[in-house]
Amino acid sequence: MRVLLVTSPNPNYSAYYAKAYTNLPKGLLYLASYLEQLGHEVKVYDGFVDERKPEDFIDFKPQLIGFSVITGPNLEGAILQSKQFRALFPAVPIVWGNVHTSVLPKQTLSEPYIDYVVIGAGEYTLAELIDYLEKGDRKLNDIKGLGFKIDGQMVINEPRPFIKDLEALPDPAWHLVPVKKYSMIGINTSRGCVHRCAFCYNKAYNKGYIGYLSAERIISQIEFLRQHYDAKYIRFDEDNFTFNRKRLREFCNLLIERKIKISWNCDSRADLSDADVALMAKAGCVAVGLGLESGSQRGLDFMQKDITVPEMERTFWSLVKHKIRTSVYIIYGYPTETVEDFNATHEMLKRLDNPYYMYNRFVPFPGSALYDYCVSQGMVTPPARLDDWPEFLIEYANKINLSHVPTEMMTEAAANWRANYAAQRIRFTLKHNPEYFLTLFKNPLKFLREVGELIKFHGQVNKFYKTVQRKLSGFSSSSQDSGLPLGIAPKPKIS
Repeated sequence: MRVLLVTSPNPNYSAYYAKAYTNLPKGLLYLASYLEQLGHEVKVYDGFVDERKPEDFIDFKPQLIGFSVITGPNLEGAILQSKQFRALFPAVPIVWGNVHTSVLPKQTLSEPYIDYVVIGAGEYTLAELIDYLEKGDRKLNDIKGLGFKIDGQMVINEPRPFIKDLEALPDPAWHLVPVKKYSMIGINTSRGCVHRCAFCYNKAYNKGYIGYLSAERIISQIEFLRQHYDAKYIRFDEDNFTFNRKRLREFCNLLIERKIKISWNCDSRADLSDADVALMAKAGCVAVGLGLESGSQRGLDFMQKDITVPEMERTFWSLVKHKIRTSVYIIYGYPTETVEDFNATHEMLKRLDNPYYMYNRFVPFPGSALYDYCVSQGMVTPPARLDDWPEFLIEYANKINLSHVPTEMMTEAAANWRANYAAQRIRFTLKHNPEYFLTLFKNPLKFLREVGELIKFHGQVNKFYKTVQRKLSGFSSSSQDSGLPLGIAPKPKIS
């Protein structure tokens, strides 16, 4: 079967993504490689880097079109392009999958331009659906993890078990996308998360499941990317790359023993030991993102972070000591947050010597415990239709205040963050890792390129904010106070 797999940016923000932050569509590439292994012809249409339009795929004559959709600013793009593909190929099945579809399958399936939904991991479910469409030798009701419509009635099948052996899946189909057009090369070596952060979708989506690729398999993927795409820098795009300490140590030791020259970064929970941080640095780790979220212990407990402020600060300073550039992710404006909580976060940032941080206003994403809390408390009215979600997201990300913190206080803090986005990182690096600036003499082109990228990101953050303001003007003339709208946290490659 000819299969077209799609990820669609919101057209309002496409310029931001094209110029600032693009990463490989890892989920689609895993799907594509598995389908190719079964003998299907697959194309990947990643609108973040691909300038083609839906009509450019008329000659391909797709027999199934699959969309990967998460709850965020690009949901609007997926809705728009699904309608466009439906008009172009009225008889071709359109399938939606990924997080948004999995936590809201019935609402998603209620739209006339969506024929099937895949709930949870898509490899086996999509393959079985294709087998049904091609041969008709199985029943739709027997395909686990699938939702569909019969005579206008929605049917949601029983859940599909999580994939226990990720090693059985082939490597991503990198050959289906222009790898070098992306701002960074990201890979995903695990799925799921055992933690219970109340603002995250994981508890509803993965239900405590977590699976891993082995350290040897990670090394194999890195070597392939180095050989075929001249990769010198890898980002591990997963919820918590460092959670499995045994695998982390094995991976680092393999890089060291085999003298593999690669720089890499990842996100981590702020509970790393100093010994593990030292090993990561020795193995080429140059940057880590820490989800601190709040400097208030009450706030952390409310968000079910299961960590203390002192623990987080110890991990931060351990990373700084070992010259690993550390980004901090902050959430503000969450339900029950008080002025005291808000100030505690900024006091923590001062204790961390005002590091480089990403400032994300809380958005009640479906599938999270805090979304359920907001709905139960009457703070949020869920959108009635799929098409209503884009407006819901931009309103809550920029205008509606669910906390007890005065809007003016958040507005001022967000404006300060936007104004100092790049300068803050340069100042912190000068003070805590001045050796980095020797790169100016050792490799001036590299240094100038990286500083230029940081400045570009600074400009794009502010341009993106203005774009959102213009978008909001279509909904309301009220003022906005966003940090980085809609939960987007770009991760510039400064290696």
